[in-house]
Amino acid sequence: MCEESSGVRQTACEALGKLGEKAATNEVIAAFINATRDKEYMIRQTACEALGNFGEKAATNEVIDSLVNFIGTIDDSDDILVDALVRAMCSYDGMRSLNLGTIGKLCNWIRKSSEIDLTPIPSERLMELFLNSRNFSWLSLVAYVALLQGIAVTVCKGVVKIYDTKGVVELEMPNPELGITFTEAFSDQRREIESDFPFGKETAS
Repeated sequence: MCEESSGVRQTACEALGKLGEKAATNEVIAAFINATRDKEYMIRQTACEALGNFGEKAATNEVIDSLVNFIGTIDDSDDILVDALVRAMCSYDGMRSLNLGTIGKLCNWIRKSSEIDLTPIPSERLMELFLNSRNFSWLSLVAYVALLQGIAVTVCKGVVKIYDTKGVVELEMPNPELGITFTEAFSDQRREIESDFPFGKETAS
């Protein structure tokens, strides 16, 4: 993918991308990350699509950051790229590696996105990102995504209960103070969603 010809670079991207996880060596992933910054739009797009096909091994901070950056330059109507990013977000280890900057970009992109299906992302894994790390930079993103997924969450006696279509999942809350912050974050994000999507509200004629 270091060829001078853009056609050759794109062909190489497409060929390796079709191999999926079988081609996902560290060297190939690094080359595709570099290709997301190529001067040619089609090469950047092909590289992003390929990274989405590489599975959890490619779900790193650099890959997710590259996907968010590229999608942010176009719009959220490219289903292939959006699906690639959602697949990357399904990786607990990949999401856990995100730095503060990428978490912020990801949260902003989700807020701006008009069409995105977040249901494939395991809800309990998102909660664990915050509960296990106690990194408050995760909290807004976790709460916002969970609410968009239509998930109900309760906190009682040190236990977080997550209610989704699969049933109920219980997670331990490390301390009471964390539980208060957790519930406040959900309340804040719910108000924000209601202001963005005022369902049931009628505008005055």
